[in-house]
Amino acid sequence: MTRMDLELTDTERMLRDTFRSFFTREVEPHVPAMEHGELLPYDLMRHMHRTLGLDAMIPAMTAERGGAAVGTAAGERGGAFGLDANTARYARTTFMVEMARVSPSFALSYGASVGLFASNILKRGTPEQIERFALPVLRAEKIGCWGLTEPGAGSDALGGMKTTARRDGDHYLLNGSKTFITNAPHADLFLVYARLDDGGPQSTIQPFIVERGAAGLTTGPPMKKMGMRGSATGEVFLDDVRVPAGQLLGGGVRQRDHVKASLAVERGGLSVMSYGIAERCFEIARAYALERRQFGQPIANYQLVQSRLARMYVAVANCRRIVYADYLAGRTLKESVADVCAGKLYCAEMGTFVAFEAIHILAGNGYMEEYVVERLARDATLVELGGGTTEIQILTIARELLGGQG
Repeated sequence: MTRMDLELTDTERMLRDTFRSFFTREVEPHVPAMEHGELLPYDLMRHMHRTLGLDAMIPAMTAERGGAAVGTAAGERGGAFGLDANTARYARTTFMVEMARVSPSFALSYGASVGLFASNILKRGTPEQIERFALPVLRAEKIGCWGLTEPGAGSDALGGMKTTARRDGDHYLLNGSKTFITNAPHADLFLVYARLDDGGPQSTIQPFIVERGAAGLTTGPPMKKMGMRGSATGEVFLDDVRVPAGQLLGGGVRQRDHVKASLAVERGGLSVMSYGIAERCFEIARAYALERRQFGQPIANYQLVQSRLARMYVAVANCRRIVYADYLAGRTLKESVADVCAGKLYCAEMGTFVAFEAIHILAGNGYMEEYVVERLARDATLVELGGGTTEIQILTIARELLGGQG
């Protein structure tokens, strides 16, 4: 049997098995309820933090940016479980892979809260902002969301942004709306991007931390979607929302560098999610092909089925090399914008490809909820759109390669 495992140490294998066991045992039984809107994922996230001891990772996460005060506030318990640097790289990626194998929706909600809201504050916020807003989200005590996209500004998020922020004494007044925002219907905290209405010739776009309950902030109901149904997506409306000046992220950031870095985080996370989807779908399809018998023999004996499985394996193997690149190199790689977009583009397309190939191998059964692959195929489709569509990835790669031409 060809194994899809990397060459793992005993510690790395234990980490993978621990994550897989948790998500299979504690999350997967609740996936149908989450998919049908009968259960929100947030209590399960809190249970995940307690059971896996994820709070132990917070001091290591805050040490680089937050300083001694933040580290003390988080609890001085050493690094991320005392792992060496490369094992920690493996653990971070595998944690999200195993989550996505079971429920991409769960991974999407968690990633938006921790990866996009909290990590932005952790990297660019003041010590006070980190203490007040990032740490509760990192501990899963509160849920965050990231508000960039607008009804008229999706791919052109910066150029088409209409949401404004006008200085009013010690506050800013925010007006506008956001759409397709993961966690918005239930979030406690919002990182909202707005164009400064300061009368300058070139207004800048800045992120503001807004709390649920602020006068003038409302959210729409969860949107009905093709996939990722276990993750609530919604609109955010801002009508003269008064935000203290102290909640301007970091006192102000360089907008394009900041948004580019945030999109890189999102695209990297979506690549990992796609790999998790593809790996699970391949395993289901392979097992089914070996077990299902037609015309007196397993369908795996037929060359057309073998061809599908072989091409699926190539896709999964290549995605694995992309998402585990840092781990395989034994160091943190410095990726260009083109590299990040290329990874997201390839993994997203291959995640969808492998999922729909799995449906073909399972045939009628693949169309049924019981066999999981139909849900994973619907979820995979979102990954090709989120974080910039396929076309945006291609345009960005070309622009980076050609030095800004086009």
